[in-house]
Amino acid sequence: MIFEYIKFNNYRPYYGKQTLSFKNKNKSPNTVYKNNVVLIGGLNGHGKTSLINSIYLALFGHRKFKNQKEYQEYISKSVNQRHIQEGGNEGSIELGFSDETGTYAIEVTFVNNHYEEFRKIYQLDNNFNKSREIQLSNEEFYDFIDARIPLDVAQFFIFDAEKIRDLVGDQETEETIKAIQKVVSLELYNQLLKDIDKVYNDFTKEIKLNVNDKEIDKLFSNLESITDKIESLEQESQTIAEQLEKLGNQEQTKQRERRIIIGSTSLTKQNLSKAIGENTQKLNQIELGLKSAKSNQLQMLILQPYIKKLKERIKKERNFLDAKIRENAKFAPYEDFINELLNIPTSPQLNEDQIKQLKRYGKAIWGKINKIQSAVVNEKLDILHDLSLGDYQKLIYYPETKSSNLKEQISEKQKIEALLRNYQEKFKVAPEEVNTSVLDKEIAELNQQLGELRGNKRNIFNSLNKLRNEKFQLNNTIKSKQRDLEKLGPLEAKLDLLERLRNGTKEFIDSVTILKAKQLKNEIEKIIQQLFRKNEFQRVEFHPEKFTLTIYNQLGNPIDLMSRSEGEKQLIALAMIWALTKVSGANFPFVIDTPLARLDSIHRSNLVNHYFTKLSDQVIILSTDTEITQDFYHELLPFIEREYVLEFDEDTKCTNIVEGYFFSKEVSTWQV
Repeated sequence: MIFEYIKFNNYRPYYGKQTLSFKNKNKSPNTVYKNNVVLIGGLNGHGKTSLINSIYLALFGHRKFKNQKEYQEYISKSVNQRHIQEGGNEGSIELGFSDETGTYAIEVTFVNNHYEEFRKIYQLDNNFNKSREIQLSNEEFYDFIDARIPLDVAQFFIFDAEKIRDLVGDQETEETIKAIQKVVSLELYNQLLKDIDKVYNDFTKEIKLNVNDKEIDKLFSNLESITDKIESLEQESQTIAEQLEKLGNQEQTKQRERRIIIGSTSLTKQNLSKAIGENTQKLNQIELGLKSAKSNQLQMLILQPYIKKLKERIKKERNFLDAKIRENAKFAPYEDFINELLNIPTSPQLNEDQIKQLKRYGKAIWGKINKIQSAVVNEKLDILHDLSLGDYQKLIYYPETKSSNLKEQISEKQKIEALLRNYQEKFKVAPEEVNTSVLDKEIAELNQQLGELRGNKRNIFNSLNKLRNEKFQLNNTIKSKQRDLEKLGPLEAKLDLLERLRNGTKEFIDSVTILKAKQLKNEIEKIIQQLFRKNEFQRVEFHPEKFTLTIYNQLGNPIDLMSRSEGEKQLIALAMIWALTKVSGANFPFVIDTPLARLDSIHRSNLVNHYFTKLSDQVIILSTDTEITQDFYHELLPFIEREYVLEFDEDTKCTNIVEGYFFSKEVSTWQV
């Protein structure tokens, strides 16, 4: 699925009719780089959030909002204010997209201060003109969209990158686990298993109607009783799952509230004092290292390049002399022969030039006949050092001093000193420690309830397994007796087939679940190694039953992901999303808002070079000028399909869509 365009007609800050085209048909195909990036720049408050909400609005309508009231309030206030002041009353959005079945457009029209939307879907021709309207009921429309990008997995593909870090904390909720399983198709397999079980139960009841044997009747009664218990426990398990989801969401909401409070008051005197102490300790360690380097290694560091150059020279001279000795030894018989030959008197007598020529040519012929290869004959090297073997060995093995990265240490020292000055200034006006005891108590109570429910769910799971085993044994007993009575006929064959199908499907699901978890583990591990600048993450595990992620440090201990920095949590969440995309094999379009917030320059560079350009066939990035900066823009440029800037006019209070990015007017070094 690929987004082709989105059209605004007096929608929120977008006055009049404006279009964002995500594909560039006039652009010649790039044979070197995949043009998969659509870059949309905009400062805060210039319409990026409204753009993302318009995509959600077109695809999912009220289903994406928390409740109907929130959706109606959004719809009723979605008409552009300038248009209203001019006497207008309506606004609309239109989202065009393509997949393997064709090209479509969803049009949503809304009226100022009205709580109802008007939705239409069209089929488009090759020029994106509306060729016909497709008549769908609400349920049919939901099925149409969910077949392409399901509502509950949209959070992984259309998101605010600053908020997606919550995925790290929410990954154990029922809602997130179901969404992950849906992305990798496990939910579909589990539904298939339930459908097979239902057909199996229906056949079992049909067999009972055709049997009169009292003993078998009793077995069937037991079987029916067990089936009823299984159904009752499954309903109870479903109820508990719903309660878990509800309480889990409440607990996550409380956790977010707590994090927001702590985050907003993170610069308390206690936290600042702790940070000052930690950085002072780091500064002392760096200063000790610099002092040690100055007293013990500075002279050696200065001489180091000269020592290295000297070693290389004497080694080259030694190799040259050794090669000369070996060559002279090989040509010693020739020297004896030529000297004897040239001592014989000749008439006329040979001059000096002729003697030299005879020696030179003779040596070449001798070497060729005896297959002697000359290594240094043609090389001229001045011997600058007359060294004995002992002196040579002493110099060549003279210990070298490794660089202690003085430049990096000095740079780090300056950063920490600046940070300490900043902390000390903030300490003067910082508030006292925040009190979250009320929220802590509520979270503890919710966790207790969640623990009890999870325990009940485990007990039900064990009871279900036990009952299913009993049911399986009863079915075998019934079939055995039915064979004796020869009354099962074709129903027995169907029952056998269903049983084999059910067992095979269960075995397949178990194998696929383990395979998918292993694939996710491998992919997340590789992606984390690409995205992170430090290697403290030793290995990754993705639990095949819980379907949750665990990362281990160098010591083999699990890392508390919630204790990591906001930037690290964001990178881990992005790694999970990319891994899900790879394992699922799906090709969804990505829409990512503020992707580089809270990340340092190295992590930003890793995302630009290793993430956006490889993530999907279409990655729509909404960024400020301080995220995708000029350097990153030039790195992305070969991969960009279209680029826009959302410019807000302070006079009209409206946003205009302008082609080009913040830096596109400057001459690029890339030829695209």
